Amino acid sequence: MNDPQVQPIATSAGRDLPPWPGDRPLRAWQREALGQLAAHTGTSFLASATPAAGKTTFGLRVAWEMLSSGRVSRVVVVAPTTHICRQWAADAGRYGIDLEPNRPNADGPEPNDFDGVTVTYQTVAAGPGVHADAARRPTLVIADEPHHMGDQASWGTSARRAFGQATFRLLLSGTPFRSDNDAIPWVDYDDDGISSADYTYGYPEALVDRVCRPITFLPYDGEMEWSSDGKVWNADFDLVLPAAEAARRLRTALASDGEWMGEVLRDADARLGEVRAAGHPDAGGLVVASDQDHARAIARRLGPISGEEPEIVMSDEPDASARIAQFSDSDQRWLVSVLMVSEGVDIPRLRVGVYATAARTELFFRQVVGRFIRTTPSPRRQMSYLLLPADSRLKQLAFEIERERRHAIEVGPELEEELEELEHELPERSPAGEGFTALSSSAAELDDAILAQTTMQLFATDDLDETPAAEKSLRSAPAKKQPLKTLKDRPDSAFAIRERLREERKELVADVSRKTGESHQQVNGRINREVGVKSVSKATREQLERANALLLRDLKI
Repeated sequence: MNDPQVQPIATSAGRDLPPWPGDRPLRAWQREALGQLAAHTGTSFLASATPAAGKTTFGLRVAWEMLSSGRVSRVVVVAPTTHICRQWAADAGRYGIDLEPNRPNADGPEPNDFDGVTVTYQTVAAGPGVHADAARRPTLVIADEPHHMGDQASWGTSARRAFGQATFRLLLSGTPFRSDNDAIPWVDYDDDGISSADYTYGYPEALVDRVCRPITFLPYDGEMEWSSDGKVWNADFDLVLPAAEAARRLRTALASDGEWMGEVLRDADARLGEVRAAGHPDAGGLVVASDQDHARAIARRLGPISGEEPEIVMSDEPDASARIAQFSDSDQRWLVSVLMVSEGVDIPRLRVGVYATAARTELFFRQVVGRFIRTTPSPRRQMSYLLLPADSRLKQLAFEIERERRHAIEVGPELEEELEELEHELPERSPAGEGFTALSSSAAELDDAILAQTTMQLFATDDLDETPAAEKSLRSAPAKKQPLKTLKDRPDSAFAIRERLREERKELVADVSRKTGESHQQVNGRINREVGVKSVSKATREQLERANALLLRDLKI
């Protein structure tokens, strides 16, 4: 039902949507942002909210309001990946908004029983004219993480062409800037080139409001040895090196077969076990790897350590979305991925992470951090942990986030006592990796004495060490993946039902073709004429059901 604290965006008659679910009330920041959007006089609105704050729910509430009021008659969500497109479509279905995900440009506009589509920036760039034609109808465009566009980038140019005439454009971002500093379409900038959001909700506010988890960064040093241009280098992360050699040092530490990686993985799994024992039994861990081969190698090493084969997800695999959803709803310990879960993916049970990639941009780092600060229902606060190389750039990025935590304490002093309690909830242990050195690399978590000597102390590293788990042999039998334990069943979304109907139709067409001798094209054409639709992709759910019934009829004759 309508939230009495939210002003309506428009008042004319519109789409007859079900009432807003009473069990999904808006957070305070979402109500405030919706009110500011309602008073906004422009046709574009940038809401900058920290990762995990609930931008998707806010965006869908705007869509629900605009469709209900008649201000728009369709919605287009543009997102970075096909998985996030499917996630948006599934979430929209909970509010009665029917979006078709990942629709190819060649199929043209969505069938008329959809409220719109969810597409990737890449898809829009491949066919901006198709989307420009469809946007002649009153259209709300929701750009998820619009930093993927840029005025000088082809995706940004295509987006402007596709949605320049849209009724309204809502930009949702936790990182409203680009690594190359190019401008993002429909974003305002000040004289210094800094983006200016129409509404901002930061990590400090989210911590005070209990919208996000606090996170502790655990930097690991070590001795790395590598060769470059005929010279052998040996250095820990404290030694200042030329940029090229600093990058090679980092890659040496991240080598999947090195002692640094082995020690960090063992510590990460031990910490995950203690987080589970401390009251979050289905807590999960995520390793962000450098590339696909690196991810697979890390997974092979992590399996014997954890006693369970990790889930591996690659962005180009057709079942990636389904496997992420399965992992999210399971009690499996570890997920290893590359870019698939760096942004936008909602797995609230993630509590422990390993930053095992050489990427060092602020945008990417903050997106990874965002995977661990989503909250789960809990009577008390929960702390997340990210293990990372003690590389100076990564420590600086971590320090900036820790500084935001300190600001949150200044805003809400009661937060300090809660965080101190969290810092002491796990058993003490001596620094990880102490007492060993390997030829290629070694690892040691930075202890308090080392941190005190640096100029960038991380805020929550005191007394967080616990006894490491007994090292398991990497030569042990391969660990078997445990069956995924489903914690909850998700209702079938409208787009998933249509996908099944289309798959059923393919099988039925093949069966009819074998029986009658007609080609698949002939069978499809005949059925489409009987149903009254130009192509399968333009068929509504009712037309798909009728077509399948006709095909079953042909098989019985």
